[in-house]
Amino acid sequence: MNIGKAIQLLLNHYREGDLHQAEHTCKEILKVQPRNAEILHFLAIICAELEKHDSSIQYFKRSLQFNKNNADAYLALGILMQKKGLMDEAISYFQNAIALNPSNVEAYNNMGSALNEKGQLDEAITCYQKAIEISPSNADIYHNLAISFQAKGLIDESIKYYQKAIQINPNLQATYNNLGVVFQSKGQLDEAINCYQKALMIDPNFAEAYFHLGNVQQWIGKREEALSALDNAIKIKPNFIIARWAKCISQLPIVYPDQSSIAESRKLYHKELIKLKETIHLETPQDIKDAAEAVGVKQPFYLAYQGFDDRELQQLYGELVCKIMSYRYPQFSVRPIMPILIHGTPLRVGIVSGYFHDHPVWKIIIKGWIENFDKNKINLYGYYTGKKKDTETEKARTFFAKFIEDSYSFEDFCRTISNDNLHVIIYPEIGMDSTTVKLAALRLAPIQCTSWGHPDTSGLPTIDYYLSGELMETPDSDTYYTERLIRLPNLSIHYTPQEFSSIGVTREMFGLQPKSILYHCCQALFKFLPQYDVVFPRIAQQVGNCQFLFSSLPESVFLIEQFRMRIYRVFKQFDLNANDYVIFLPHLDSVKYNALNRLCNIFLDPIGWSGCTSTLEALDCNLPVIAFPYFLMRGRESTAILNMMGLKETIATSIDDYVSLAVKLGKDSNLRSQISDKIARKKHIVYQDITCIAALEDFLEAVVKEKLKNDL
Repeated sequence: MNIGKAIQLLLNHYREGDLHQAEHTCKEILKVQPRNAEILHFLAIICAELEKHDSSIQYFKRSLQFNKNNADAYLALGILMQKKGLMDEAISYFQNAIALNPSNVEAYNNMGSALNEKGQLDEAITCYQKAIEISPSNADIYHNLAISFQAKGLIDESIKYYQKAIQINPNLQATYNNLGVVFQSKGQLDEAINCYQKALMIDPNFAEAYFHLGNVQQWIGKREEALSALDNAIKIKPNFIIARWAKCISQLPIVYPDQSSIAESRKLYHKELIKLKETIHLETPQDIKDAAEAVGVKQPFYLAYQGFDDRELQQLYGELVCKIMSYRYPQFSVRPIMPILIHGTPLRVGIVSGYFHDHPVWKIIIKGWIENFDKNKINLYGYYTGKKKDTETEKARTFFAKFIEDSYSFEDFCRTISNDNLHVIIYPEIGMDSTTVKLAALRLAPIQCTSWGHPDTSGLPTIDYYLSGELMETPDSDTYYTERLIRLPNLSIHYTPQEFSSIGVTREMFGLQPKSILYHCCQALFKFLPQYDVVFPRIAQQVGNCQFLFSSLPESVFLIEQFRMRIYRVFKQFDLNANDYVIFLPHLDSVKYNALNRLCNIFLDPIGWSGCTSTLEALDCNLPVIAFPYFLMRGRESTAILNMMGLKETIATSIDDYVSLAVKLGKDSNLRSQISDKIARKKHIVYQDITCIAALEDFLEAVVKEKLKNDL
């Protein structure tokens, strides 16, 4: 063989795009010169382009046997290992490439991506920053650096680098898309929409941008626009599981125009949920990976606000979620054997939450439990899935023998929890935090519990018990849960009222009339069901000079307008002008909200979705609370609090009675004073209830012993 002519022929085949002939010619040359490192390297490149990745890897490795100083071969091997998901091997090859060529921008960039994939975000950031030092005008590196900052929750840094990438290259549709996601996470929804639209102007077939646009349109209440955007995403990518999942969840509006629309959306959600369950395929590793990534991105959070028993729908949802997660992480999907409990040693109990910060889930449920568990009985392990941190996070750390946070690799997080060999895991809420639901769908402890941080059944077959309070449940409540319902004493919580700094406020500061009776209705607008709107004009018609104070949703003017139109319509039915009675206050921080409690005359608990934090804070200000016990636990929290205090005179027995009580208190200042005085004398009863702590400790010990006995 004339090697020179053979190499020329090889180059001709390659330039003409005839890769198969080029491959054949390489192999013919190697028959004569099997140690030719350059031909082996060239053959590896050709195999990579033919997507024969395993062959490509072998040829690159053989070429390195005869030329150990080929940085390009190490770089190529790193990229191939990265594609195979072998990140440790990829990082090793990138390091070799950098050792041979310290100015290898591509190696630094790719190693950063591999480290990012492993959740080693600080190391990834270091790689990208070194790459930028070498190539400060490379937009892709700024984009990747922004991704790492975004994953760490450093949002402002992330925005800075996405914008730097766009400044260098204004045609980066993926960067606009990611920037939109970051703005959306900050609640800057107009900026987010603008970014998605710019991405779609650059690439009209960018399915991911349609997906995110659909999500933000759903959040601001533009459901039809949301569904249209999601349909576009699915049309472009028929197997786009996250978009299909989002379309299913988007059947659940945030605010409803009327009662009939609730039933209709529920029917549509049920239909889409069954369709999703039947059409998600888990046949290939990529199918499974895509489906697992969809879990938790969109959750049926607003289903619980419809006022119905959700067990059937949540069970359908929960079975689908658990099936997907078991396919993706089979090693974490089998119930572990209960660890031996040595007499005199404490139980190992894990608390998994995204809310170890100043949030109602922390303030009402988690904090009181972990502060008061007997450390001789319970050894606590904390797993923080969230990113927000404040002084409450600092307090939380002190109560755990081990506190895991900033874990950016989901699989590593699972492994950490599993290796801690827990007896019990408690998820104080399931349905709000995206990582929590994915963890809860696995089997990371022999006994797994949830509670009422999001007060609805999880539907997950992996969750054994639902921890609730006996005063909040009815004799029929067991039928509403897929979990076994545990009725802890009273409210099930050890609550300590928060101390607020005092500020001088007046009615004028809130734009309120000087002598009107103020009804506190400052709750999330989606708590108010349309069928009960009639109570407001009925009260107004009889009391006369009164105002109903609602909270605005800061992210969505459109949703506020939807709710406003609904309320105005029902006032008009009573020949009343809602402008005279209804006030929408801006979003208030906790100090101003507390001040509002002290200005108001009466607290109207929403019918169907009761307050808890808001009710306890109102009672702390001695504000009379009118409640109506709904048939579901989430509509009975205020009733339970009032019953525990022995303050039954403001618990309505019917909707008519609810209106009657509101009118009576509105008209009779002496009665309001009597109720306020009684609250002042009795509110301490609901504070720092130690009986639920002892009962929870006893329950945990009993179920662990029972499981140990069954495992033997």
